[in-house]
Amino acid sequence: MRRSAWYAVGLLLGVPALLPGQGFGVYEHGTCTMGRAGTAAASPCADGSAIFFNPAGLGGLSGTRISAGVTMIAAGGSFTDDATGQTWDLDNPVIPVPNLYITRAFSPKFTAGIGVFVPYGLETRWGDAAAYDSVSGTFNTPDEVFPGRFLGWNSKLQSIYIQPTIGFQVSPRLQVGLGVAYVISKVDLKQRVDLSEQSPQAGVTFAQLGVPTGTDFAQAHLEADGSSIAVNVGAIWQVNDRVAIGGHYMSRSTIDYSGTATFDQIQTGLTLAPSNPLGLPGGTPVDALVAPQFAAGGPLSNTDATTSITMPDQFSLGVAFQATERWKVLVDWQMVMWHVFDKLDLDFANAATPDISLNEEYKNTNGVRFGMEFAQSATLTFRGGYLHHQGAAPAQTVTPLLPEGARNEFTVGLGWQMSPKLHADFGYQYIRQDDRRGRVFDETVGNTGLYLFNGHLVGLGLSLTF
Repeated sequence: MRRSAWYAVGLLLGVPALLPGQGFGVYEHGTCTMGRAGTAAASPCADGSAIFFNPAGLGGLSGTRISAGVTMIAAGGSFTDDATGQTWDLDNPVIPVPNLYITRAFSPKFTAGIGVFVPYGLETRWGDAAAYDSVSGTFNTPDEVFPGRFLGWNSKLQSIYIQPTIGFQVSPRLQVGLGVAYVISKVDLKQRVDLSEQSPQAGVTFAQLGVPTGTDFAQAHLEADGSSIAVNVGAIWQVNDRVAIGGHYMSRSTIDYSGTATFDQIQTGLTLAPSNPLGLPGGTPVDALVAPQFAAGGPLSNTDATTSITMPDQFSLGVAFQATERWKVLVDWQMVMWHVFDKLDLDFANAATPDISLNEEYKNTNGVRFGMEFAQSATLTFRGGYLHHQGAAPAQTVTPLLPEGARNEFTVGLGWQMSPKLHADFGYQYIRQDDRRGRVFDETVGNTGLYLFNGHLVGLGLSLTF
């Protein structure tokens, strides 16, 4: 069955963008922790990032600390078509992901703080750079650009967590912590609509009138936002002077989005041939035939739209081992409950745009992280690590919007105590994703090519203690 024009924006509304973590998650929220591959469940860095990685790490944290950092993410990727061998490249900008943590010790055992971080977000953008006009935000030569633009060519998702947190040292060996996050989320998504699949009258499509497959005649643009609440809890048990065990749990968060779906007509300049099935004179402009779809009340008229997306709950369990005075080794296991991203219901205010239910069928994922620190001196610490995690998207939902898969990642880092009060951190992370078969067309066609993805992440952070 061919899709009508309104279905295109339905696909846009609920599918998030490509990120450096499992599914559409991000885990790089502290440069110190990033340098050791995200291992922090049993021994968070002393920069306040425990607010995200394990709130129990605030227990017994002294003084007042302010830390700020940014992770710059440069993603690269491509899609290669099986039949033609043609390759299209991911055209992402370098994307900054900031974080901020402020903590204050109110007693030797009790510390409170607040953190701002972005655990779900980022962007995918596909297209030939020569064809994409960054000023107008359109493609000038749609016949030459990425064929998956009808599923989505520019997709953005951002979820900002603002989390007040407390940590308490119950005993010299036990710490606990609790945070409650206010979540603000926004989606901004664009895709094209294919004229060949539209029906000017019942039983007739524009493809039957000679319109080539892949003829752009509309651009759909969705903007929506919403908010929610999430809870983050953790505990750390210091088994002895060398071994610590810790775990943390961040709850799922269901965000109700509301926004607008807008449609802009793209002029094709096409005309009908003589003796066409519509019985119209040869030379009749095709653009005039589709214009009523954009008029008030038409299926491509601007409308309000709503949906809900659940950000999954995640759990981590880790061990930290102080092997020597200078060497520390850390291991974390992480599970993310991606099964909550299973089905997506889309509601449109316009009566001519039927509501839609999409099946995503994500799977829970496991990841293992290995990290180390070497204190070369009182002012210089070297870090490194490796992590592997599974992909959340099943084969049928590997699309331009989220062509993710299992990944191997390698990290290095450096900590520098610049003065008694000022500390700086540097981190680098390389992502190598397993090749993943996917699609750029309707799901009835199946997977027709190969997606490749890699990423380079650079993190910088500063911490002030007083």
